[in-house]
Amino acid sequence: MTSSAAGPLPDGDARGIGSVLDGLGDPPPPPLPALDTLRALVADAADRAAALLDGSASTGALPAGAGDVDDVTADIVRFVARSGDTHLEPAAARLGVSSGQLRLLVTAHRFGGRPAVATCLAPQPAEPDVLAAAEHAVQPLRPSPTAPVERHHNRLTDAPARVQLRYGPDLRWHPYVERYGTWQPAAEPHPDPAVAYRAARTALRASHRR
Repeated sequence: MTSSAAGPLPDGDARGIGSVLDGLGDPPPPPLPALDTLRALVADAADRAAALLDGSASTGALPAGAGDVDDVTADIVRFVARSGDTHLEPAAARLGVSSGQLRLLVTAHRFGGRPAVATCLAPQPAEPDVLAAAEHAVQPLRPSPTAPVERHHNRLTDAPARVQLRYGPDLRWHPYVERYGTWQPAAEPHPDPAVAYRAARTALRASHRR
């Protein structure tokens, strides 16, 4: 009776793309995606697997009822955020959203991961005292301090400043700014609403300089 021990994993491309895909001469038959999409999917899966093996990755999932986003949406948004705009259109069609809507979700993911996507997708009610405390914290920073601030669901909106803060399921404030009539993710979220507000104002000033 012989025994065998598992050996080390074989060496491969650093991005996890095997020579099988590189050696294909013809496009994959339907319903398989195009070859460049397959390469991106394989690279993404390999990177995720490697990160999970060394313990550096987290799914970003939140407790049930905490306003989490479904796994399919979260995975597609994460994939597009990682692989770039090449796959934006088919990914948007898969989710049943416009490319502009998906672009907002991708931007949110790049700033704050899965919780930011959940915050961008749907408002989750925040406690009134949480919103009140946030309004008090940002009041000294407002360019028009006498203008009204709107509190709605999880959102604190300073319309004259074109700044909106959204309280996420990760208990952080996600900065948004108004551009071309649309509220867009603007910076990384932060537990301190004042820091998030400053980040949004900084993002607006940077966009004006471009």
